Amino acid sequence: MVRPREWDRAELLEKLLQYIEQTDIPIVAEFAYTHGVSRQKLYEMDELSDALKACVTKKESALEKKALAGDVNCSMAIFSLKQLGWKDTHDHTMAGDKTRPLVISSTDAEL
Repeated sequence: MVRPREWDRAELLEKLLQYIEQTDIPIVAEFAYTHGVSRQKLYEMDELSDALKACVTKKESALEKKALAGDVNCSMAIFSLKQLGWKDTHDHTMAGDKTRPLVISSTDAEL
């Protein structure tokens, strides 16, 4: 039987905070891999909760800014942001009296 590995959580927290500070675009999976712990295990450690949120927030911010500036591949930035929960959707809602004919008009001002 394999015994679960134990980590010094205070040390892991300190290393995570350093990683976030020193990395332009921090990636939770990269930190987990380089420190020999699964990403899921990191999320199970309550002591790391705020630091993990900070990591994801910095990643979001950095990707958005770098994509807008053209400093990163936009397709990869979009892919990564979608992994964080961002959505690329369009809302097409029709409203009005359903008993009357649909009228399509332009709201653009004429030049």
